[in-house]
Amino acid sequence: MLYQFLSDRFSEIIDKDKHSVLWSGCGEVRKMRLDGQHAVVKYSQVPKQLAHRHIEQSDFALSRKLNSYAIELKFYQDHSKCFIERCRVPKLLFATEQNKSTCLVLEDFTAYGYASPSDVSQKVHYAVLGWLARFHSFTLNNSGIGWHQGGYWHLATRPDEWQRMQHHALKTHAQDINDLIEQCPYRCVIHGDAKLANFALNSEFDVIGYDFQYVGAGVGVQDVMLYLTSVCDSSSLHESGEHLLAYYFLQLSQELRKTLSEEQTLDVVNYWQALWPVVWADFHRFLTGWKPDHFKINQYMLAQTSLTLSQVRQ
Repeated sequence: MLYQFLSDRFSEIIDKDKHSVLWSGCGEVRKMRLDGQHAVVKYSQVPKQLAHRHIEQSDFALSRKLNSYAIELKFYQDHSKCFIERCRVPKLLFATEQNKSTCLVLEDFTAYGYASPSDVSQKVHYAVLGWLARFHSFTLNNSGIGWHQGGYWHLATRPDEWQRMQHHALKTHAQDINDLIEQCPYRCVIHGDAKLANFALNSEFDVIGYDFQYVGAGVGVQDVMLYLTSVCDSSSLHESGEHLLAYYFLQLSQELRKTLSEEQTLDVVNYWQALWPVVWADFHRFLTGWKPDHFKINQYMLAQTSLTLSQVRQ
């Protein structure tokens, strides 16, 4: 099917034999030369049952996964061009969808010197957080891209995991926590899966972000939280988490001041800062229902959840 998709658009197809399987057997990513262009081809074909030892896929979950690939395709088709200069994303070369399968052909950014960082330093953190600040500021109060609620863990899209939760205050107050996030007056588009593995950097610490299956409306600190879960353990979160959050807000404020007043900028920052423990508790709720012994459930996350539960119980 993949080569049938490609042959409709390209006359010369050279497979570089460099490929990887998408999450839980949902397709593949291949490096190719297509009509002389270096390209990365992302082909999705979601199976009825995932190749994942922790997941027995329901019809609801299957629909969510299928939608995620369709939403990513639409993001590249309809919106990616406006982000390329401000916060770089891969250039779309071709896209098609048929029979619940999608095919994305993107520029191979490794040909321009971008690569996944091998040494996760403070410079890397600053670069990614700066990219996120630009992405969020650019879409502030213009969040009609992607999912109604971005991210793969929010409550409305995880009823199976919520049902599996043992009796816990997080389960009882899941809707209250969700409402605090969704009712924030300052919404933007979030990446939705902003882990380190979905960013690449060049030697100048310029960043390119990719994998937009869960792009959609949210608040910026949701992406910051998820990024930190991918690069920090509990100890480093206690040591550096607040500093990295402050750096993100510094970059966000600089971007917002280009279009907003100082008062408006401070208001956005204050609202999102107040939601910092809330977004941790929201992610904790998802992990507790999905894999309650997940390594990301650490002392820092538990402390943020405790703060949030104290708030919603009042």
